[in-house]
Amino acid sequence: MLAHMDIGSGRGRLTLRGLAMAAAILVWAGNAHALADGRLEPFASYTVTRDDNVFRLSAQSDPASVLGTPSTADTFRSASAGLNFDVPTGRQRFVGDVWVNDNRYDQFTVLDFTEVHGRAAWHWQAGNDLNGRIGATTDRALASLANVQEGVQLGTPNALRTRKAFLDAAYLLTPRWRLRGEVNRLEQTNAVAALTVNDTTSNGTGLELSRISPAGNQVGLALQAQDASLPNLQPVGASLIDNSYRQTRVRLVTDWTLSGRSHLIASAGKVSRSYAQLPERDYETGIFHAAYEWKPTGRFTLLATAQRDIGAPDEINAGVNVGFVLEQGIALRPVYRVTEKVSVSGVLSHSEWEYLGDPRLTLGTVAPRTDRVRNVVLAFAYQPVRILRLVLALRRETRTSTAALGDYEVEVASLSARLAF
Repeated sequence: MLAHMDIGSGRGRLTLRGLAMAAAILVWAGNAHALADGRLEPFASYTVTRDDNVFRLSAQSDPASVLGTPSTADTFRSASAGLNFDVPTGRQRFVGDVWVNDNRYDQFTVLDFTEVHGRAAWHWQAGNDLNGRIGATTDRALASLANVQEGVQLGTPNALRTRKAFLDAAYLLTPRWRLRGEVNRLEQTNAVAALTVNDTTSNGTGLELSRISPAGNQVGLALQAQDASLPNLQPVGASLIDNSYRQTRVRLVTDWTLSGRSHLIASAGKVSRSYAQLPERDYETGIFHAAYEWKPTGRFTLLATAQRDIGAPDEINAGVNVGFVLEQGIALRPVYRVTEKVSVSGVLSHSEWEYLGDPRLTLGTVAPRTDRVRNVVLAFAYQPVRILRLVLALRRETRTSTAALGDYEVEVASLSARLAF
């Protein structure tokens, strides 16, 4: 019983289990920091967040009938602890991080959850011309409440577990030509029974040939293939639909330093997806990604991004809308360093999500859906000493949707403190 006892006052208190996990990581990391060569950084953080629309309800919804309370707002507290590491061994490097994040709500305690995250990779080097990475990641956290709007999810938060493993290698064929290959595997499972139709196991391969200039700029051709198995068939009327698919991408890619103050990473090509069942929903479209970084002064940085592509299965969990989302959007991310200790940053973004691939669309049992999302974020950071960073963040997000009750507005304010030793 002791492990489940709460301490503190109010509904936002933390569990002893969460604190014990955090303490264990910090104690172990502190000892490792003292013993090992390389960078081992234990950290801990605490954040208080006020969210005025936790479940991202439409203004047309009645909170009392949906949530059992007239209020859509709540305050929650997050305590995190973990370790970042970057350990060189000769020409090899081992990098990664592990952390836990314990979230506790004042009112919507159904959302209380302890997240677990971990990443590790071996950056290997063999001779002067061959190098690569072998690694894995694991995450267990609640799926975003912004992407589900269909009843059962509102009352039953969905714990999403995602595991990835990857291997890539790059070989310099000549001083100017590089060949890179990769294989990867993604496994994603949903805790809520109604959402297990989204469970996915995906195996991917990729190959890229690039030309490297004397200045280090790169232009190349990239090919990627992905085989995804969704083992839990989706009931649609009297039929059970297999949503497994194969997807390919062909892109021209570039990584180019335009000047000492600007840098561009971009790609453009096409993506094709074909389904194991109901080929009427097979899809092909042009895609692009662009990220332009501009540093006119030592204190100011602006990152501008634009994209059009199919969202990765681990990026968007669309509830029982099994299929995929075509994402199109732009974003500006300025950062201004006022002093060595004070910085101001922001985000201004607009994106459009078109929901496609759902067999119910092909069979005419649901209507097409398109969402438009706008985000404005402003953050103030203060670092009085090397190990302590304080951040005040304000965010406003709005979504319009062609789906009934798919729209929402939300304002979020948070204050966090982070210790990194």
